[in-house]
Amino acid sequence: MKIDLTCPVELWQYTTPTPEHPECGFVLNNLSEKVVVSLQTTLVCYGEAAQLLFRQVERVQGLSAGAGERFSIALLPSQWENVKNIELVIEKVWFDDATLWRRGSAPLTEYEDNALPPGRKLDQLRFVAGPDAVGYPQVQAGVWVCVCGRANDLHSDRCCRCERKRDTTFATCAKENVEQLIAVHEQKLSDVARAAREDAGRLNEARERTQQKASRKRRLARNLTILIVCLAAAVAAALLWGLPALRYARAGTLLSSGAYDDAHTLYGMLGDYRDAETLMEECDYQKAGSLAASLWESNLAEATTLYQSLGGYKDSAQQYLKTLYDLANTQLAAEEFDAAAASFQTLGDYQDSAKLLLETQYRQAQKLYDSASYIAASILFEGLGDYSDSAQRLLDCHYAIGKDALNKQDYATAATELAAAGDTQDAVELLKQTNYQLAEQKLAAGDYEAAGNLYKLAGDYKDAALKASDCLYEIARQAMDKQDYAKAAELFQSISPYLDSETLAWECIYQEAKIDVNAGDLRKAIGLLVTIPKHEQGAELLKDCRYQLAISDAQAGDASEAANLFILLGDYKDSAEQLKKVRYQLAETSFQAGDYAAAAPLYQRLGKYKDSADKWKQSLYAVAVAAQDAKDYRTAIEDFSALGKYEDSEKRSEAATLALALDLKTSGNMDEAIALLKSLPANAAAKQQLSEITLGEADKARAAGDLEKAAKLYLALGDYQNAKDSYNACQYQLAAQKMQAGDYRTAYGMFLALKDYQDAAAQAQQCEYEAYGRYATPARAAYQSGDWKTVVDTLENFDESGLPAAYSDLAGIYEDACYRYAEQLYDQGKVYEALPYYQRIPDYRDVSDRKLQRRCYLILGEWESEDGQFNAVFRSDGTCTIFGVPLYFAVDGYGLNTGATPETMALTHKLTVITKDTLTLR
Repeated sequence: MKIDLTCPVELWQYTTPTPEHPECGFVLNNLSEKVVVSLQTTLVCYGEAAQLLFRQVERVQGLSAGAGERFSIALLPSQWENVKNIELVIEKVWFDDATLWRRGSAPLTEYEDNALPPGRKLDQLRFVAGPDAVGYPQVQAGVWVCVCGRANDLHSDRCCRCERKRDTTFATCAKENVEQLIAVHEQKLSDVARAAREDAGRLNEARERTQQKASRKRRLARNLTILIVCLAAAVAAALLWGLPALRYARAGTLLSSGAYDDAHTLYGMLGDYRDAETLMEECDYQKAGSLAASLWESNLAEATTLYQSLGGYKDSAQQYLKTLYDLANTQLAAEEFDAAAASFQTLGDYQDSAKLLLETQYRQAQKLYDSASYIAASILFEGLGDYSDSAQRLLDCHYAIGKDALNKQDYATAATELAAAGDTQDAVELLKQTNYQLAEQKLAAGDYEAAGNLYKLAGDYKDAALKASDCLYEIARQAMDKQDYAKAAELFQSISPYLDSETLAWECIYQEAKIDVNAGDLRKAIGLLVTIPKHEQGAELLKDCRYQLAISDAQAGDASEAANLFILLGDYKDSAEQLKKVRYQLAETSFQAGDYAAAAPLYQRLGKYKDSADKWKQSLYAVAVAAQDAKDYRTAIEDFSALGKYEDSEKRSEAATLALALDLKTSGNMDEAIALLKSLPANAAAKQQLSEITLGEADKARAAGDLEKAAKLYLALGDYQNAKDSYNACQYQLAAQKMQAGDYRTAYGMFLALKDYQDAAAQAQQCEYEAYGRYATPARAAYQSGDWKTVVDTLENFDESGLPAAYSDLAGIYEDACYRYAEQLYDQGKVYEALPYYQRIPDYRDVSDRKLQRRCYLILGEWESEDGQFNAVFRSDGTCTIFGVPLYFAVDGYGLNTGATPETMALTHKLTVITKDTLTLR
């Protein structure tokens, strides 16, 4: 199903045309808060298989459907033949306030119908939710479907059709809750039926006892004489020796048969005979158990009393709690909330009594709320705190009380209650309306100030904002005329920018400040004047007040406060000069007190004023010395560096730098320590420390296997301690690693640089052979003898770059040998055996320009004509495929010899044109 959630009118029911009534009747529901006066609809009719037959647009006027009302319209279809289904689309809705709702272009929202089929479940649901219920509430994608069947927006907390609250609907009408409530109801009906059966049974028993009694009377009449004689004898015997025993036995029989009251009476007559007193308690105990088992409220109440009276007899105390718990639940089910609450309260923390006490009070509050006893309900909900949704229900109560009070024009109560309701429903808007009405009352009574404040609270309701400003403006003007400037300013500021309220507020503050100045309270005046910087006279008065106060503070010895004021004054009068004086005074005070840290920045700020420059150096020097003594070397370095050559500042800065570097070295921060030590190139101790650190880092790197880093550090140390030997050892080990890895050239250079260290010379000689000699000796001999193939094979993978002087002759002989050997093969007619050797040296001499431009090489590759009629492939192994025929080929000048075998080749084509991209055969 589909629905437009924004439409203020929904289709409720419809009737199809009949021969007697050819119109379609539609029952609609006005979901808005306005009166609907007109509609524009589209009637869509469908045939078999949902085939669209026609659309019919109609305008319905003359309506007057109030908010929430249902109303009917009738439409006459242009045709009705073959119509199987209809759909009514609301296009436009006109309201009585001249506003219009128009259906937008947004897609309709799809949802599934929640209607239950007729049957027991639907009947049970309607028993709980009411006769308009059609199905269980559901949350679907994009909507929630109410129990009445209406689809609502997910963000809506109330059904727009039936006005049910979403939370309450899901709480009471969900399938599980309905089944639970029905089960409770059916249990009540079962209990009533059982009670009726028990009553009928008791009546039958009474009738039977009556009949038996009559029969016994007849038998008694016959045996009267014998009975009298026996009775006389029994009485005599009882009087003589057996009356207590007979009563005891009779009481036991009565107890066993369940006649607890009669047994209790007989045991009571026996006094202290045997265990009669204990058996009296047993009678009450068993009677209580029998009553409790019936689960009737009256029986449970009597059983509770009996168990309570038995005190510590057997498990009476525990049975009392259990029975009272059952009684409380029975009272709760019967909605006897006061009694149930008293019972659960007595039970304390027995089982879940504390929770059920809250539930009892919650249900009682809900019942009071449903019966419009909102005040009583609010008291209970408030006492429940955060139980369930009690907090929200309390707000609902405040809302209901407030709305009722508003309707009764009890605006004071309405304001209090609606304010307590927060944003429940439309409480905020109703509160605005209430405050507006209160304001109207105050205005009528001439209390403009109260009226103005209330109009402000009314916010945007009607003309509240304008009336608030009018009232408060008038009160402010009156206060200003009475020279109550504080109140006037406050009122003017509260309504700014209404009329000239902002300007008048400034003027009031200015006048108030003038009064404070005349009274000598300059600080208070300044506090007021700083709030009106745009008031020209106020700005001038502010400067004058600050100046006077600064002079006063300076004279009173409060130089710090005076300095702050002179800073704010800038170049006003002689403030700049006065500022220097108070700053110098502050600096001198700190200097004399030995507080050089405070004095130094003050003297520095004064520049060349009096002796400030010298005093700044003295103060900063004292601060630096103190920092150095306290081992705050960073501060000392910074301050001594700022002093330059003052006294021994340079020497002390160097000492502090060295000390800081040693501290960093000790803490393991080597990078910063090294940087500081390097900044002292002329300091012998720093050099020594730097060398020690470098040696230590080198030893660590060597131990960790990072020989390259270690060697670099050892080399930087020069002749320091054993650094040179350690460097040679690292280099020797690195060279051995290169040699083992086959990098003989690098190893050769490293061993050669070590000269006479261990067997470095012998190792260098071996590496030299492996790197150069192994290739040079056979290559040179073959080159001398013209064995070009051996030269090429020997130097195939030989690296000619960076050759030592002794092997410089090897540079270029590989390319020359390739060239010569390729020419040799070509001259022998082995043109394609020569090709790979030309291809190894494409940039050598004329290989690219001439040798590889020979026709026998240009023909190689795959050729195809533009029309695709000719294709041929020529390969460097001397074979080819022409028109799909495999052949052998050879290029002889401009001739192309082909054949099935090399021996049978003959001239078959002429190479008229052949380039890198073009081939012409004849």
